[in-house]
Amino acid sequence: MRNFIANVQNRVWVFPALALITIIIGRICKESCVFIHGDILGVDLEIFGIFFYSLLLLSVILYKKISPKDWVMKAITAMVSMGAGAEFILIKFQVQNNIYCPKCLISGFFFLAMFFIVARHIKTWVVILLILFGAIFTSFTFSGSVIPSYAKEIQYPGFGNENSQTEIIIYSDYFCPACRKADEQINKTLRNVKDKVKVRFVDVPLHAGSLEYAEVFLYTWFESGNNIEKAIRVRDILFNAAENKTDKSGVLKILNSQGIPFKVDSEKAREIFRSFYNPLMKIDKINKTPTMVIAKGNNRKTYMGMAEILKALEEVK
Repeated sequence: MRNFIANVQNRVWVFPALALITIIIGRICKESCVFIHGDILGVDLEIFGIFFYSLLLLSVILYKKISPKDWVMKAITAMVSMGAGAEFILIKFQVQNNIYCPKCLISGFFFLAMFFIVARHIKTWVVILLILFGAIFTSFTFSGSVIPSYAKEIQYPGFGNENSQTEIIIYSDYFCPACRKADEQINKTLRNVKDKVKVRFVDVPLHAGSLEYAEVFLYTWFESGNNIEKAIRVRDILFNAAENKTDKSGVLKILNSQGIPFKVDSEKAREIFRSFYNPLMKIDKINKTPTMVIAKGNNRKTYMGMAEILKALEEVK
């Protein structure tokens, strides 16, 4: 056993190499079921990881081949300890969102294995302080979101400023009286902030007929694209139609009579539900409407009911 440990310690460079390879393969293949999309200090998370593991690998090779001095290994240990703190924050982010990234976890496993091997080179209290520093630094500088990889393969409705770090997600049901009442006032505020934030309308099928109405909204989006004024107009028509209990074919006739273009494609609409809406509802734990979520980086805050939603929107302005 001692010989095995000694051999591992002598080949500690293997761990950052494996972590680096995992990230690069994951970046090329893009076959993981989910991924963390985000940045640290504005640098893409994957690019940051490749740079960090490359620097770590070069440092270990420097220690082994050129300068096997104690202070070099202590510097490496310090870097690894701070990285361990950062890794805990990234794992915490995945646990909080209940969606896990295989390549992130595999590379993290190799990295934490290296941490436990090299941590003995500096005092325990110093290691703890460095871990805390890494965790605090990452908490303040990491901005991320979780998106299923299959959601990247198709387009999905998004309005407003797609480059904004702030995203407003409106969860509603066309057959929900409270949603209908709140919709007009919510839209007034969204028009005022559309150049500052991203906006998503996610239809939650809580009532009979809701799913068909949600599909109709997507039919119009297939033709109109990410035009928030057209989306608001269609939503207004759908809320009024739901109040009158108009069936799906009747709604399509109304749209046609008002010159609103649409493309009927139930399979494509339902794929958007499966690949994007449903995961979002799972992440935000949606069980009632109206609900609004404001996402800023990896922070998500939920507001329920018209009064709470309108107050939060006023603060966004």
